[in-house]
Amino acid sequence: MRINEQETSSRARWSLWLALFTAQLIIVTILLHRFASLATPITTNLIVVSLLGAAVALLLAVLAFIQIWNTGQKGTGTALAALLVCLMIFAVPLYHLPNLIRLPAINDITTDLLSPPQFRQIAALRQAGSNSVDYPGNIFISAQAKAYPDISTLLLERSYTDSFALVHGVIEDLGWDIVSEQQPGKKTPTGYIEAVDHSRILGFSDDIVVRVRGSDRLTRIDMRSASRYGRHDFGANANRIREVFGLIKTRIARAEARRIDSIERRRIERQALAARKLRERERARRLKKARQKQAPIMLPEANFNNFGLQPQNNGNTPLAQAGQNPNNGGGYQKNGIGNQFPGVAPRPHIQKRRKQKLKRSQRRKRRKKWIPFSEWP
Repeated sequence: MRINEQETSSRARWSLWLALFTAQLIIVTILLHRFASLATPITTNLIVVSLLGAAVALLLAVLAFIQIWNTGQKGTGTALAALLVCLMIFAVPLYHLPNLIRLPAINDITTDLLSPPQFRQIAALRQAGSNSVDYPGNIFISAQAKAYPDISTLLLERSYTDSFALVHGVIEDLGWDIVSEQQPGKKTPTGYIEAVDHSRILGFSDDIVVRVRGSDRLTRIDMRSASRYGRHDFGANANRIREVFGLIKTRIARAEARRIDSIERRRIERQALAARKLRERERARRLKKARQKQAPIMLPEANFNNFGLQPQNNGNTPLAQAGQNPNNGGGYQKNGIGNQFPGVAPRPHIQKRRKQKLKRSQRRKRRKKWIPFSEWP
């Protein structure tokens, strides 16, 4: 049999064409599902068909390598390109393959297995062909308890109103579409939040309901996440519940840390204020003491009365009482301390000079600017 070595392998060409077609089909399907409201069942079927086509293209690429090795034809690069495209198509399924093998085939996860939260408004969004909104019950309870033992009710030592606001803020930050909400109150102490989340790549819809109930001191938060289509969720619903509860705990821890920091900051500020007041009082005390040391000692003004009268001493009056006013009955006046030199009446011009000198000293004292002790050079 004669073989043309210059001819490209037909298997390599077909493998590349089929691989590119399946890749384009997957990309168009995902775009139509996310942005053009393509039905999820149709999207799922198209993806399955694309994966089967990619598997056929991969098989043709392997056969092309064998043919090229045996016959020496061209097409090695073509078969290699088809092989790479097929591996890129199978990257996402291969990433989820361990979860498919390890985790059970369930699509509804809840924190309360005995009394799970119920879907209300979301039930109207589910179309024909989607999963039921009713919890399967015993079929999923044992499988979930074995595969996800950490999924349980979250207890918070907070009021139910604060807990509801905290859960609502977390859901808004995650970007979920809130369908309906019922805030808890005195008449209805149980609150509900129903929301819809979409997967990142394929855009599949998952329904979530959060139930908040409790008292002013303790709150129970239960959550249920269910896939709208499909029998296996690959652990996505359990991861979603872990993410929400993790964010709630993180925010509570941050708020507690900020509260402790605020208390510590106020304590430090009070200590600083007390120390500043103590320093100011000590400074005022030192200044007062320094002013007292600097202040001159001022003697009380002598009260000289009747300077023009020379005391009479007729021999019967004691010498110690000479110079006193006989009408006052003693050596001291009513508002003074009397004469400093008994028996001698000061002259009027000398007394006038003393008064003028005293007034000048008082004026100089008032004009003088006192320098605090702490500011002395």
